[in-house]
Amino acid sequence: MGLKEKIYHFFERVHHQLKEQKREGLAVVWEGFKDAIFGGSDKVARQAPYIRDAIGMQRYMGTPLIACIPLVLAAIYSYGWSALAIILITYLVGGIVEVAFCAIRRHEITEGLLVTCMLYALSLPPTLGRVENWWMIAVGIAVAIVIKEIFGGSGYNIFNPAITGRAFLLLAFPSAMTTAWYLPFNPLKDGLGGFLHWSPETAKEMVDAIAKATPLAAYKAPEILPTDLFSLITGIGRADSLGAGFPLLLLLGGIYMLHARVIDWRVSLVMIATAGVTSQFLHFISPMCTAEIKVCFPDGLYAMLSGGLLFAAFLNATDPVTSPMTRRGKWIFGIMLGVLTVLGRGLTGYAEWVTFAILIGNMFTPLLDRFTVPKAYAGPAISKR
Repeated sequence: MGLKEKIYHFFERVHHQLKEQKREGLAVVWEGFKDAIFGGSDKVARQAPYIRDAIGMQRYMGTPLIACIPLVLAAIYSYGWSALAIILITYLVGGIVEVAFCAIRRHEITEGLLVTCMLYALSLPPTLGRVENWWMIAVGIAVAIVIKEIFGGSGYNIFNPAITGRAFLLLAFPSAMTTAWYLPFNPLKDGLGGFLHWSPETAKEMVDAIAKATPLAAYKAPEILPTDLFSLITGIGRADSLGAGFPLLLLLGGIYMLHARVIDWRVSLVMIATAGVTSQFLHFISPMCTAEIKVCFPDGLYAMLSGGLLFAAFLNATDPVTSPMTRRGKWIFGIMLGVLTVLGRGLTGYAEWVTFAILIGNMFTPLLDRFTVPKAYAGPAISKR
């Protein structure tokens, strides 16, 4: 028996013991970790139909959470323990609202709440970690859960809940969401960085802690030098939302989710590639922003690495409820999101427009599913009468 089989049987043995001790809650959590790591059951059907892969709800929801763990640690290092406060407040308020709806409607709490709260928190700017801004975090996640429940709860929502909450904050509090950004701790010179501080503001050596612009905002402002390629790729010295500023970690998380087969490359990779090609094409037409020319587009590589494109492509756009189910629909959906993201970045006042691109794409998902269903090989039934 190999090492993988021994570890798997250990998980199975612990799960069986929890079931025997009637610890159902712990058994479900333990099974979720097992499914996320090993990809479901290894049991084979004795007769047809044969199930080739067991993808349960625990695996669908557990895999994104595991992919987000490195992002959480990187966010705490870069912006201090206030980043963790943002996540905890999100889960606290989101859980209270979800439990209230479940009590009124008498249905169970689903695993979707865990993913929604995590993705919402990681999409927020780190400056919301200030105590005076905590109420904004609470309002945003409450709106996200309420909108989801209005449409019937998890599995029935037409809009991605995490994106809905972020979009509400962008429209209601644009200044807090787009103008104030922390200069993150630098692992090359700050040692343990945020693990020793509440936020960059509490570090005495960081005099100008809130003067940093995001890569997209820097590109659209002619008086600010665009972010260099090293910072774009590594995230070192790059100001951004809690989870969007670490491209390497996002790529690793995306590869992990693709390997676990809980997301489809036709959405994420097509969206990223389309955004890069579209921005590169428009870059030839309008390359640089000036005081006279406000409409400008970065080159393709800068467009793919900056903003929340990678975060949204792997973690938001691939939501199994609000994205198309057909293969052709996924292609169209990914292309639509890529083009809308680039056009919104260049033509609107919001430097980061992927949020609204996904909401627009969610609205078209039912139509894409309806008009891209493969035709059946059998013809229509004909009555013999």
